[in-house]
Parts: sequence; C-alpha cells; structure tokens
Amino acid sequence: MARIQHIAIFSDDPAKLAEFYSRIYGMKITGESQGDVWVTDGYMDVALIKRKREGAPQGLHHFGITLTDEEKPFVYEEMTKLGMEPTDPRADGNNTDRPFVEDKGLDLDGNRFDLTIGKRDMEEEKKLSAEKYQKALTPAK
Repeated sequence: MARIQHIAIFSDDPAKLAEFYSRIYGMKITGESQGDVWVTDGYMDVALIKRKREGAPQGLHHFGITLTDEEKPFVYEEMTKLGMEPTDPRADGNNTDRPFVEDKGLDLDGNRFDLTIGKRDMEEEKKLSAEKYQKALTPAK
C-alpha cells in the first residue's frame, strides 16, 4: 500500500527549525545538505528545505509517497490516463541531491507530491552523472 513517507517545509532557516523540533519534540536530525535539514519522529520524515526564492512561500511545500515496486506501474498508468503523468523534478536542473524522490506529480487540486520506491543511492548517482558528463565531453573516435 502506498504510504506518505515525508513532508517538506520551506524555511528561511532550516537548521534553526530543526533544532526547535529536536529540542521541543525530541525529533532526531537525520541529515543535512546544501542548507536543508531532515528530521524524523521515527514514523514520518520532515524535510526542512531552505527557501531559495524570495517570493516562495514558507510552510508546507509537498509530501512524499512511497510505492512498492508492484504498485508503481499501476499508479503511473492511472495518472497518465488522467493526463497527469509524473515527471522527474531533477529535469528542472541538475540536482541529484534528492534521495527520496524519483518523480513528482500533482493531485486533482494541484497539490504537489513526490513519488519514490525508496531511498536512492546518492553517491552512485553522482558518480554516474559525472561519468555521463565526461562521456558527453569526450569526442567520438
């Protein structure tokens, strides 16, 4: 069964917000990268994301749904039938630093969500991305 695995909150100071959740609610800080911080209560992960655009609203930005390998084809097929085919958010820029997202989508009301089947190996993806980049720069023989 698909599960909501995380929520993401935009913040001007993710580290300060993480310290608040940790100190007041006992949440555990599980990671930090590029100004973003992840915390968990052991059930739900919360991505505290540094607000990068001045006009971007603070607060809840999206939630993440984890699918099983078996569910993924059905979910994608049904969304595509509705004209709502999921897309790769990394296509918006070369941002491989998103371990819990493979694709993104919108629900019928326009609420954004991420889709994944689990945590990606970020080091492996960075290596493959660098190899692909090098290959593109290498002239054909």
